[in-house]
Amino acid sequence: MSRPVDVGRREFLVRSAALGGAMVLGFHLPGPTRAALVEGQAGATREVNAWILIDADDTVTIRVARSEMGQGIFTALPQLVAEELECDWNRVRAEYAAASENLQRDQVFGAMLTGGSRSVRQSHDYLRKAGAAAREMLIAAAAARWGVDASECSAAASLVRHAASGRQLRYGELAGEAARRRPPEVVFLKEPADWKLIGRPVKRLDTADKVAGKPVFGTDVQLPGMLHAAIRACPVFGGTLRSVDAAAVSGLPGIQAVVTLADAVAVVADDWWRAAQAVAALPVIWNEGPGAAVDDAELRADL
Repeated sequence: MSRPVDVGRREFLVRSAALGGAMVLGFHLPGPTRAALVEGQAGATREVNAWILIDADDTVTIRVARSEMGQGIFTALPQLVAEELECDWNRVRAEYAAASENLQRDQVFGAMLTGGSRSVRQSHDYLRKAGAAAREMLIAAAAARWGVDASECSAAASLVRHAASGRQLRYGELAGEAARRRPPEVVFLKEPADWKLIGRPVKRLDTADKVAGKPVFGTDVQLPGMLHAAIRACPVFGGTLRSVDAAAVSGLPGIQAVVTLADAVAVVADDWWRAAQAVAALPVIWNEGPGAAVDDAELRADL
């Protein structure tokens, strides 16, 4: 095998200038890359960088560090990565990034938060750079194996090709070598006119699992001995709890406790349904306060 060659700044500038219209950006991918998650095994999965894992069969797993809440980002964010990675979208799958790993790896996944419509807007640049960096690492690995300059090679559909000789290698064949390379100093990103995935309708990656009931949502979490609480707040803003007849539900199956707060009451039970049914049945008296006299006509007049 040829000696590995770092993919440096000059080579990227030359490549991007030759392609024309590409956006050249400095790029630092924080956190260590892991050369092989499973060493010495056929079909091992290789982590090329923190966002991208490639199996020997060319399956590409892209990590998602934000929450899918019906807005489609479990598909849209992998599209950003895959666009620049030049992988076969039909072989792409997604998985959630682990918050614990983000902490262990110097915040490699950035801000793991979801709010409004920010996920795509805030992730756009660094996810595309992650895909572009992995693509160039794969190209560099192929060029080193062939003993040619990386500028003579190109990537598309999960293949690296050397046009002059007609040779090509699959991403799954190159992932281990690519993972051991240093990430490039700069990368070029496609112009919007060249996008094949971004902004295009594709099959959502989460639909099949949702139909099969596989995703685990907050209400699905089960831990040994876990209890559930349901809460009922004063219906009037500013009101308080006057009294509650806890005995009315205390003897029901699974009920563990009735908890009173200044302006609310909660029931704790061995499952959420029992808690919710009990808190709804509780005889409660509220001190509704002056807010109880406010009506729509008064609000309109104030406005």
